[in-house]
Amino acid sequence: MRSKNPIQILLLSGLSFLLFLPDFSWAQEKNTGFSGQATNSPAVPAKKDDEDTIKQKEVEKLIREKRYPEAYKIARQLTKKHPTDLNDIYLLAYIEKKVHFLRKGLKTVRQGLKIDPQNIDLAILEAEILIKQGHMEKARTILSRIKHDHPNNKIVQQDLVKTYFPNGYQNNIPVMDQHLYSLGLIQTPFESNASLLSALPSWSLNFSALGINYSGGAVFLGDAQVESPMANGLRFIAGRTEYLGFVSGQGNGSNSWTYAGLDDRISDHADVQVDAGDTSLARAGLYGHLFYNPGLFTLDIQGVDNMIWGDFGQAVQMNGSESGVTVYASLQLTKRLSLGANYWYYDYLLNNGTLPYGSLHNTFGYLDYQLTEDPALDILAGYDDWTVMAASPAVAALVPEIMRQQYVLVALNLTKQYENGLMLNGQLGGYDDFYNHIASYEGSLGIRYPVSLHWSLYGNAVYFNESTVYSGPSEELMIGINFLF
Repeated sequence: MRSKNPIQILLLSGLSFLLFLPDFSWAQEKNTGFSGQATNSPAVPAKKDDEDTIKQKEVEKLIREKRYPEAYKIARQLTKKHPTDLNDIYLLAYIEKKVHFLRKGLKTVRQGLKIDPQNIDLAILEAEILIKQGHMEKARTILSRIKHDHPNNKIVQQDLVKTYFPNGYQNNIPVMDQHLYSLGLIQTPFESNASLLSALPSWSLNFSALGINYSGGAVFLGDAQVESPMANGLRFIAGRTEYLGFVSGQGNGSNSWTYAGLDDRISDHADVQVDAGDTSLARAGLYGHLFYNPGLFTLDIQGVDNMIWGDFGQAVQMNGSESGVTVYASLQLTKRLSLGANYWYYDYLLNNGTLPYGSLHNTFGYLDYQLTEDPALDILAGYDDWTVMAASPAVAALVPEIMRQQYVLVALNLTKQYENGLMLNGQLGGYDDFYNHIASYEGSLGIRYPVSLHWSLYGNAVYFNESTVYSGPSEELMIGINFLF
């Protein structure tokens, strides 16, 4: 299986860290729901008696306990009694955002902005409601203005990321990528901390290396990529990937892919990336990616043409290439429950495109249920049907791809993010291939650490006792470093 390039996961952060990131936008100060920050003098609210002050503290307590209906009732009473009190207005609008009364929330927060047009907290809350409504351009305009005056405001940094990539890429979803390939159906995500993206839009330079060892061979890949700042929704990308394949008792081979392309934010809900370049096979390669997310539904289509077939040492040694498409769709049924499906179709060639190897058809469906939020603990259950139609038995023997599989899987994924930006991932999955009568398990560990606001380190290790791609056990290790400047 193919997993997402950590370069793009860093900048498109899937969805998962955005889904699991604790929501502290209501509490920019430790014990209050409203900091009252403003760049000019705010309106002076009516003086409260002790009883109303106690009620306001009670609303904040109920919010922390996520008892929103009770908090909403008291907050409405307070705003009716003190219609110019910005703390009460903020708390009411925040609750309306949390319970998805988005129109009411937007109306409430704008009433507060009429009183104090330069209030930072209310402006941030307005942008967050607009993001939930899907109005990314409007929210980005508000947040960019605030960021200009307050460049170190972490809440603004986090929300600004969402306006560029509102959903990122979901946790535990197998996707392919044109650069780095990986053996695991379920992979620990390479998630980023929002502080790493604080300079967005900014230049990004990433170096990563991947090694896979399996019975009969090994493959090593190195990738370097640079991305320009996003201007008017458009970003420039360029890079190079080197492939080195080893085959037991048969030496090694190498290939490369040099590419450049554009990433275009074509609407509030859609993003398109197109890369073109030259492979060492003397054939032009092409990569395309469409990401569409209008809300609870996500559609992700990725396609390649004449790309390096880099999953196996044998494929690299024999100058293999691949062309095909991956279609992924998901639906968020509830706050905790989602379902999704993938379909792959690929054609493989060997010997510089002169020898047809065969085609891959693969269908995967899953259910993902979030058990806890902090740390984020998910349980995943799915079914996979995998078929490789080889041109002939003799050709099939050249690359040790598993020809036929049908299996069910269950996995637990744990994600924990710390205040210093350290993020840890752990995962354990079990597989039952009832076509080949093989049971197996997979374990993985991932880490990302932001050394500073401008560079970070990451790594990931995976072990299969019986791989879903290679015959027998396999190990994988990826390390990398990312710079933002």
